[in-house]
Amino acid sequence: MIRRPGRTRRRRRRDRDRDRDRDRDRGDWCDCGDACCEVGDLVGLLALVVPAALLTAPPPGTPWAARWPARLVVAYRERVSPTRPPCCPFTPTCSTYGLQALRAHGALRGGWLTARRLGRCRPGAGGADPVPAGRPWPRPSDGGPGPRDGGLSSSG
Repeated sequence: MIRRPGRTRRRRRRDRDRDRDRDRDRGDWCDCGDACCEVGDLVGLLALVVPAALLTAPPPGTPWAARWPARLVVAYRERVSPTRPPCCPFTPTCSTYGLQALRAHGALRGGWLTARRLGRCRPGAGGADPVPAGRPWPRPSDGGPGPRDGGLSSSG
C-alpha cells in the first residue's frame, strides 16, 4: 500500500470543518460555557451598562464623537466585568482594545474595529492583536492640502 503524505491531515481538516459547519447550522457554535451568545443576555447587559454610562465620565484624550461609545466601554469595565470570570483570549483585552481604537480612530472606524474584535472573541481564538496605527492626515503646515483651498495647495 502506498502511503500518501498529508492525506490524514487533510482528512482531519475536512472532518473538523464539517463538524464546525454542522454545529454552526444547529446554532451550537459557541463553546464558551455561558449563555453569552443569547440575545436575552445582550439585552440584559445593555440594561446594566447604559444607565451606568450616563454617570461615567469619558476617558481623557477621547475625541468628541467617540465619547459616548467610550463611556459604554468604561461602564462595562466598572459594572459588568468584575462580576464575570476573565475569559478574553486576546492581548490586549477587548475592552482595552475598544478604548484604544476609539481614541486612535474616532467613533466610526474605532467602533467598527471594536465590533470586529468582539465578533472574533471566543475560546480557541486569541493571541496578540494590537490596534492598527492611525492614519496620519496631512496638515496645512506640512505643505498638504488645507481645508479652505479645496484640496489644492497654493504654490507662490
